[in-house]
Amino acid sequence: MRLHIFTGIVAIFFLSCSGKKEERPSQTDTKLARIMADLYVAEAATTGLAGYSKDSLLKVYYAQVFEMHGVDAATYEKDLRLISIDLEHLKKVVAEAQELMVEKPAN
Repeated sequence: MRLHIFTGIVAIFFLSCSGKKEERPSQTDTKLARIMADLYVAEAATTGLAGYSKDSLLKVYYAQVFEMHGVDAATYEKDLRLISIDLEHLKKVVAEAQELMVEKPAN
């Protein structure tokens, strides 16, 4: 009887573990790429600065970028960690961000 109870508990445990859904990013790839591109621009805007000035300005720029996109830094970082599990997925988002930063010729 104890063996049956133990086996039942183990079976329930494994079924509950296997039923977990894979955690997915809360932002779309396109939105992540846009945020990434804007953060890169913020970094580029502070090139040539150093020390406290650079840190202070970056903090302001980063806050503006996250506010503009309606997301907080923690959510963005969590989403990046989630997509970085799949290297090809991460490469796709980075490539999209890089494409956003390429100047397109005017017609």
